[in-house]
Amino acid sequence: MTNINCKAIEEVTLEKEKNGLDYLSDIYYGKIENERDVSPVLRLFSKDGLKFENSYINSVKLILLYGGNLTYTNTHNHSPSLVKNFPIVEPMIRVNFNENKTEFMFDYNLTRNFEGYDNEFSHKISRLAITHKLNENQKIVIGQGDRVPAIMNGSLPTFMQEMVSKSQIGRTMGDSSSMGLRNVADYKYLEYDIGLYDSTRFMKDFGNGLDFNGRIIFKPLANIEEDKAGIWKIGTGYNIGDYYNSYHLYSVFTNYDYKKFHFRAEYADADGYNAVKYSKNDADGFYTTLAYDITPKLQLIGRYDYFVPNKLHNNSNSQEYTAGITYRPFKNIKFLLNYVKREESNGSDSNMILFATRFII
Repeated sequence: MTNINCKAIEEVTLEKEKNGLDYLSDIYYGKIENERDVSPVLRLFSKDGLKFENSYINSVKLILLYGGNLTYTNTHNHSPSLVKNFPIVEPMIRVNFNENKTEFMFDYNLTRNFEGYDNEFSHKISRLAITHKLNENQKIVIGQGDRVPAIMNGSLPTFMQEMVSKSQIGRTMGDSSSMGLRNVADYKYLEYDIGLYDSTRFMKDFGNGLDFNGRIIFKPLANIEEDKAGIWKIGTGYNIGDYYNSYHLYSVFTNYDYKKFHFRAEYADADGYNAVKYSKNDADGFYTTLAYDITPKLQLIGRYDYFVPNKLHNNSNSQEYTAGITYRPFKNIKFLLNYVKREESNGSDSNMILFATRFII
């Protein structure tokens, strides 16, 4: 019979009187890993999870992601509305094998509810995948892993979003997941994420087509110290496939971070697109985002966002002007407050105030 012993990493001695959010944050980020002071249940939520010796399983880690939104909307010729929802209550599990080279991932969003999805179990699955490190720079992913990569903003994990909602091209044409086989790499000057997928999204109905989804990123300043030149990434994404009908989409984007300043921009054009909802429409759009870190915990941010949902239909468009502030008291907790002015060329203009809470443990 195999003996399984919990392995402790004594990084920081636990302060007996410590409690509350600091305590949970320190457990999550691995600052507290003393076996004598932290129970196995809490170590399941630590940075590296509950570790084992003399076992095929190297570690097991549990994660909980929560997101709550409060939205006030004032639309021309309509009564104001106040909507409270909880779009994300997502437990996750990570199991590591093979000297931590192989990982099983399962994430399940209890509150996800897509229209038109008959199977109420499978569409709530965010991740169901095996990843295997080929070397220090490359890994393969089998199954439904991170969001498909063609649109940078659409592929952002929830906790990494800089605003309450993604850009219009991100949430309309790119915020989706699919079963497939992908190769992900990160080198000094180059990153890429390319894969072949079933063209269904969130396991709706398999077998109706195939899909190629990829992204490549160049890092021109990688050889210069970050404090001197910042971090600059430029890249492009591409998606082509068939889901009852053919579609293809491409994007170009750039990200630049220099000390307290951050810049994002992206353009996407589609001849049909396949996201949570499939569309035959020719569409395009772009956004630009500027942000400034007032303190390490407080950030000001603004975005201009333009989207044409159907270029063949009178070139109707919607524009969003967003200003916001993000407060991050701990690394795993965020509060976001956004004001959005939305202008519709063929509809009613509106003003929105959005408040969101995000935490991950």
